[in-house]
Amino acid sequence: MREKLPLTDKFARSAESGVYFDHDHRSPRGFMLRVTPGDARSWCLNYRVKDTGRERRITIGDVAAWPIAEARKRAAELRREVDAGGDPLGDREEKRQKRRAPTVAELWDRFIAEALPSRGVRTRDEYRAMARDWILPALGRLKVAAVSRENVEKLHWKITAAGRGRRANSVKSLVSIIFQQAITWNMRADNPAAHVKGNTEHRRERYLSPEEIERLMAEIERHRAMGGHWVDSTDKLELAVFTGARRGEILGMTWAQIENLDGTATWVLPSQSTKEGKRTGRTKRLPLSEGAVAVLRRRRDERNAGGKVVQLRADDHVFRAGNSKTGANELESDWYIIRAAAGVEDVRLHDLRHNFASVAVGEGLSLEVIGRLLGHSKTATTQRYAHLADAPLRDATEKVASIVRRRAK
Repeated sequence: MREKLPLTDKFARSAESGVYFDHDHRSPRGFMLRVTPGDARSWCLNYRVKDTGRERRITIGDVAAWPIAEARKRAAELRREVDAGGDPLGDREEKRQKRRAPTVAELWDRFIAEALPSRGVRTRDEYRAMARDWILPALGRLKVAAVSRENVEKLHWKITAAGRGRRANSVKSLVSIIFQQAITWNMRADNPAAHVKGNTEHRRERYLSPEEIERLMAEIERHRAMGGHWVDSTDKLELAVFTGARRGEILGMTWAQIENLDGTATWVLPSQSTKEGKRTGRTKRLPLSEGAVAVLRRRRDERNAGGKVVQLRADDHVFRAGNSKTGANELESDWYIIRAAAGVEDVRLHDLRHNFASVAVGEGLSLEVIGRLLGHSKTATTQRYAHLADAPLRDATEKVASIVRRRAK
């Protein structure tokens, strides 16, 4: 029912179901009363959006709460917005959507549930710590769509000002990862951390001298002889020296990953267990040296020795606790003791990986081969070791120069 009448409060309270346009000179065009079959009575404004011509109807309020004089005044305000090219209902819907829009804290909760499980144990712990200490306190209450580059820059600067420049870069990187996921989930179209400049970091790579390697291997053997948990830790360290593998790869090693241990042994790491594999989906195949094979054969034989009821299974981890926080912490703690005893206190566990590369370079292996041994998916990653190849060349030039000088005398 559509009638055009001079509306009154009395009529609005008693009218039957229908739509009634006001015909009073005090009312703006489109002001109306709507009564639903369920007896809901509301003042509304009917209008067309100038740009699109779309007909819309916006509710002003309930008849019981809005006297017609106040409803007409509000309708006049809305009509002025429409005449100026606005869309009051569209604006109202946009504000409602913004209120319902997810916050960064809610984005983080979804990231934890859907994206974080694919990361390694250590990475998950690092991400949670950075989110807890820095990201959520600074950005958690903001809407995902409202976070700006300035917000991220301010957070980065705050952490840097606290004397933690490297941590500031790590937090910025995590913010970028989280918001890249938000783009994938259609929560926003851009990444606010994309153009935030990080702090300059000086790469630290420590290589062991032949004498240091000799002392370290001697300490590893001495501590293995102590038995107990030292057997596990020293075997892990030997594998790190002989393979150049990452800590998490060694801790997560299973017997199913070892092929042909009694022949030409190969360590086959599935894509989900390596840093590069998670990015490229590629399996890493690492031929094992005699030293690495000796460690694994010894562990296998000890596990199966003595008529034990529980025999070795293919899905068992090579090391107890596997790639857990407990296993990682124990290894780090034992490493501090062994490196101190060997007189190499400044050598990190990860430096054994760098040392593997340096030895390989010194033996004349190409960067391509070294990159494959380390599982690098990008040539640029291995290129950091290129300068090490200068050492044998420098020795060679000195030998040539020495010979020339002797002949010139």
